[in-house]
Amino acid sequence: MTEKVTEKFLPFSVPSENRKELFTKGMERAAVFCLAEMERRKGSGFVLKRAPREFMFIVEVCYPLWIVPWGKISLVFDGLNVASYTLVYDTVPNIEAFLNGVNRSSATREAYAAFLLDNLNYFQASEKQEEKLIKGLFTDSNFLEDFNLYLSEARQVKPSLSEIVLLAPTLDETAVFSLKRELETLKAKFTKDANSLYKGMKLLNAATKKYIKAIHSEMREVEDEISEKLEKRKPAVTEKVEKIRRQYDGQVTRVSKKFEKELYRLQQERVKLEKIKALLNGKIERCEADIETCVINKDSAGERRWKGKLDQHRKELSRIEAEIKEADERIKVPENVKKQEISRLKTECESRVDEAMWELREIEASRDAKIQIYEQETKKLEAQTATIIGQMDKLAKLRDATLDQLSELGMKQKRNKYTLIHMPFHVVCYRVNSKKQYEVFPPSVANSMSFSLKLKTLGRAKIKQLLVQRSKAITSLINKFLAIMEQNAVFEREINEAGEKANILQIENLRESVRNGLEKLKEEGWLSEEDHKTFSQILAQ
Repeated sequence: MTEKVTEKFLPFSVPSENRKELFTKGMERAAVFCLAEMERRKGSGFVLKRAPREFMFIVEVCYPLWIVPWGKISLVFDGLNVASYTLVYDTVPNIEAFLNGVNRSSATREAYAAFLLDNLNYFQASEKQEEKLIKGLFTDSNFLEDFNLYLSEARQVKPSLSEIVLLAPTLDETAVFSLKRELETLKAKFTKDANSLYKGMKLLNAATKKYIKAIHSEMREVEDEISEKLEKRKPAVTEKVEKIRRQYDGQVTRVSKKFEKELYRLQQERVKLEKIKALLNGKIERCEADIETCVINKDSAGERRWKGKLDQHRKELSRIEAEIKEADERIKVPENVKKQEISRLKTECESRVDEAMWELREIEASRDAKIQIYEQETKKLEAQTATIIGQMDKLAKLRDATLDQLSELGMKQKRNKYTLIHMPFHVVCYRVNSKKQYEVFPPSVANSMSFSLKLKTLGRAKIKQLLVQRSKAITSLINKFLAIMEQNAVFEREINEAGEKANILQIENLRESVRNGLEKLKEEGWLSEEDHKTFSQILAQ
């Protein structure tokens, strides 16, 4: 043991907030005695026919608890090693080996890219977890909160060992220090894991950025080199393309002129036909007007003459319209031929231009292919790096969460010394036939005798209202004491031997303390005159 240990003792009972009267040790013992006696007689009537029980001993016992300073919190260990805590945490692969691999492979971009590909799922979170059992450690938040408040009442004054039974901790100083070291080792490991993961993320990010920067530099070099080559070849190719296009323009002009004469002649013929058509339409209109005049004048001879001319003009108009349609068809022929000829020339021109431009396009295709390879390499490096960093970040957060969990294991108070706390409670042992039965009374709060309590509660039931448990969580721990005795015959025997030596029913000064306590309980109204007399007689037996 390298740490200095202090010992402190907690009181079994403290006055409640509304209690102004002094609550003496004698009153405390007397109250426990009365409650134990009422428990002893419970069920011994005619109806239940339970075998009568007799007192073996009533003894005040101190439960050992360790308070261990740990950073900004204090850990609480069960001196009897009943409690325990299992820390469950996710496994993390060998981070140092990965970091060494990053440093080793960073000499060349090719090696680094291969390393990323090989380790793409290195930090993939698995369902595998590890467990670490921390014996004796209290982690129940309700217990820690209540116990922390209870500690404010602890004193270093050691009571007489003839009046109490100090349970020797089965979890001794060496074991407690060892458990703390185990927790510190775990904490240091988790902290190192988290720091190494964050370091690895930075290392990967920096290495990838370095190579992406190098890729971008190479891309610019390729673009500059090919741009220079293009600039050198472009004038000759441009001149060649311009020559081809001039030739094309000339050919188109010749073809257009070739068909213009024929189209002009055909258009002239059509225009003549259109004029004849217009003339005939005019004659038809005049005939129709003259016919209408003859009808009005009742000139039947004139009407027949004009109708005859109207029929002639209409027949002539039908013939002219047919000739116009034929003229339109004749015009379409050279137009279509012209279009086909110009289209053929255009196709030939474009083919010759493509052939002239082939060299430039080959250079551009070479540039685009190289740039595409660089871009794909960049995206691949970024994606693989993001995948691995994402996995590392998830594991780092899990480690941080485990560290946060460790920081919540104890009480929110900072202490400098290891402290052995003795928490008192009362053990009552009864004998029924040849067997022993036990009751425990946990740390309590002493109430005052209120006016309503005097009116509402009758008889011995009043005394049940005097002591109330101060904490359910602490009571739960004290109740486990009975399970320890039931499971460990040697421990039970030791308690019985110690109980007989510190029995408040047998040691005279303790019996006197109980008698005085009974008197004060009567004065406060917790016991009637008859109850006081009954309990005093039982104590005297």
